[in-house]
Amino acid sequence: MPFALNAATRFISPTKTPEYLAAGKPVVSTPITDVVRHWGRLGLVRVGEDAAGFEDAVARAIEGPEDRAAWLAAVDRELSTMSWDSTFERMSALMTRRETVGAPAARHIRRRPARPGGYDHLIVGAGFAGAVLAERLAAGAGKRVLLIDRRPHLGGNAYDHHDAAGILVHRYGPHIVHTNSAQVWAYLSRFTRWRPYEHRVLADVQGRLVPIPINLTTIRRLYGLDLDAAGMEAFLAARAEPASPVATAEDVVVSTIGRELYEMFFRGYTRKQWGLDPSRLDKSVTARIPTRTNTDDRYFGDTHQAMPLRGYTRMFEAMLDHPNIEILLNTDFRDLPSDVVFDRLIYTGPIDSYFDQRFGPLPYRSLSFSHVTLDQPRHQPVAVVNYPDEGVPHTRVTEYKHLTGQVHAKTSLSWEFPCAEGDPYYPIPRPETPSPRWACGPCDTRCCGSASLPTRRIPATGAGATSAWDGCANWASARSSACFTMAPGRATRTCSIPASPTAWRRSRPRWRPAIPGSRPSPRSTSR
Repeated sequence: MPFALNAATRFISPTKTPEYLAAGKPVVSTPITDVVRHWGRLGLVRVGEDAAGFEDAVARAIEGPEDRAAWLAAVDRELSTMSWDSTFERMSALMTRRETVGAPAARHIRRRPARPGGYDHLIVGAGFAGAVLAERLAAGAGKRVLLIDRRPHLGGNAYDHHDAAGILVHRYGPHIVHTNSAQVWAYLSRFTRWRPYEHRVLADVQGRLVPIPINLTTIRRLYGLDLDAAGMEAFLAARAEPASPVATAEDVVVSTIGRELYEMFFRGYTRKQWGLDPSRLDKSVTARIPTRTNTDDRYFGDTHQAMPLRGYTRMFEAMLDHPNIEILLNTDFRDLPSDVVFDRLIYTGPIDSYFDQRFGPLPYRSLSFSHVTLDQPRHQPVAVVNYPDEGVPHTRVTEYKHLTGQVHAKTSLSWEFPCAEGDPYYPIPRPETPSPRWACGPCDTRCCGSASLPTRRIPATGAGATSAWDGCANWASARSSACFTMAPGRATRTCSIPASPTAWRRSRPRWRPAIPGSRPSPRSTSR
């Protein structure tokens, strides 16, 4: 299919592709966007970038795939998911859901007749947490859900898309599904098929690429030693510097592998990533990274490891394809129209933002990315290469075709640069940074608090069960309402927390903040 590349063919989706494949014929195409990002990514169609590349692709197609039976089976599996009816249904669902991407979108929201009383739940944030909760509430409990996100897309930081070259990339850095939970795996498998993938990472140390986490191969390459597992254990034990107590990220590593390897692999990388020396970070930062005495070079050891076959965005779209879910994108929580009515709020964003940073911002670390497409099929031997050297400004480089298995004459990568300003990616774990504690307690308590205020509790039953907090002890000094009136949930009797003070007007009148020196009305503490 030697289509010309011009404005007329930029957005075509040739029906000849599935027709020829259905007949069992090998297909070669010029890099038409829809052919590349679907059939090319799956490796079912060969793509020639130019005249010479097209001629070469035709020659290889004539030779045929090494395993024609496997190729035909893969073609049949993909074709079995396609029909004009299913295409129409997907288009209809998208129009019905009214996924909006323009800035004025919030002003155009309309309630359907099925929602005369508004929504049961407003969920803020369309990442993993928000999307899963929306699906479970809608499909599992029959609730009416409005899901909003300030970004113009679903998926949160796991969002992926095809770049200008037609290569599937992760906009916010690499994400890999890995879990030991059969329940989690079964749940996600309802919304995607999988591409088997085990993540491997190399570190550029002293000009050599060696496996990280550190394993037997790492030590053999760095030191030229022919060690076995027992020899590796002895090697590390001789260099370890025990610390008591193990309190910091530095302590964890130095007490396990010694200072030399710590300096090679961890100190520089951690200082770049967090903007702090590991001696000033909580031990949890490095405690999750194992050291292996065998040659297992996988980054994760989980039972289930894979990539969504068609990407994360397609998985989220399938997850949220439910008539009880409405989606509003490019919409900040604080910009919702005043007539949007909901019973319960689920907020998945940064907790300090929810409270308008009234106690000051919590410490977060951000990232910036430089996305580049190279005119070559491969750049590096694995998906991710780490750069621990502090003299190198970036922390890692990701080549996405390793993750997706996409076949393409070019390759797309991202260089990752940690920074202090920008979207909050990682809360900085320091001993003086307490975990936010304003959250509902177990079903036998109702609680109130924040990162800056002590947690206070009252019983959910018995005397005081219908009382609300009048305010925290240091309300006057804080000059803000950190405590809220809470109501027991319907079935589980866990707490439900209303919207923030800046959003009271958006919820039903029964949600009212506790006012210092007064008692709340009964409506504020009961359903």
